[in-house]
Amino acid sequence: MNNVTPAALSSAGAPGSRMDHANVPAWRWHAGVDQEVEKIAIRDLNFHYGAVRALKGINLSLKDRRVTAIIGPSGCGKSTLIRVLNRIFDLYPDHHATGEVMIDGENILSPAIDVRRLRARIGMTFQKPNPLPLSIFENVAFGIRLHHRLSKAEMSHRVEVALCRAALWDEVKDILRQSGSRLSGGQQQRLCIARAIALEPEILLFDEPCSALDPISTLKIENLLDELRKDYCIVIVTHNMEQAARVSDYVAFMYLGEIVEFGTAEKIFVHPDNRHTQDYVTGRFG
Repeated sequence: MNNVTPAALSSAGAPGSRMDHANVPAWRWHAGVDQEVEKIAIRDLNFHYGAVRALKGINLSLKDRRVTAIIGPSGCGKSTLIRVLNRIFDLYPDHHATGEVMIDGENILSPAIDVRRLRARIGMTFQKPNPLPLSIFENVAFGIRLHHRLSKAEMSHRVEVALCRAALWDEVKDILRQSGSRLSGGQQQRLCIARAIALEPEILLFDEPCSALDPISTLKIENLLDELRKDYCIVIVTHNMEQAARVSDYVAFMYLGEIVEFGTAEKIFVHPDNRHTQDYVTGRFG
């Protein structure tokens, strides 16, 4: 795990420091948190893998046009939590959730929810890039075709916009008919982000999106997150404390299936209330 000390964060971006603007924690320059709009309200959420209770009474407020990082040691429930948000667990008959996950006032755990429509509203990328065995163009167009009937010109425009927003267009515009699997790992991850963006979602979920990438590709993804926060509610799971400090507005620290502490990135990394949180973000355990 990458260790982050309060002293290191407090001096981030100071004159003469080694951290340039791209590496300064988001709360150092990003707009303040004075006009918050709640996008997702999680209330008393419990989740079970069969008889195993993986999430225990989760309560969490996720803001629109903000990045919330979910941190904590392996097996604490981070990935489980974000996978509840688009109901991936429905694919497994012995997995079930109780409580409420309210998105714009609607409980998405209700049996009456149209799960297909829900997943179009919530884009998700995973730890390992998973491009479809199709061309770069068709990787982005695939999901659009499932939900919309567009003309050829409209589809081309939609694909181009998604690739531009994923900061990939300039790299692939001349090879759109080549297989997406021929791209580098970082390009594949941005292709998967473009695929999610193409459906024009409201929420983006990232499960360890940079864990398999080199530093240059990681920086591109982090810069992309900073751009995307302007239009989306973003939730990112990461084990990289420096990354969480750089990209997030809010941080939730999880341990053993529970939310131990939640607050602004500055609060969690510089002056957390909970001793377990402090020990984790400074590398004493985890």
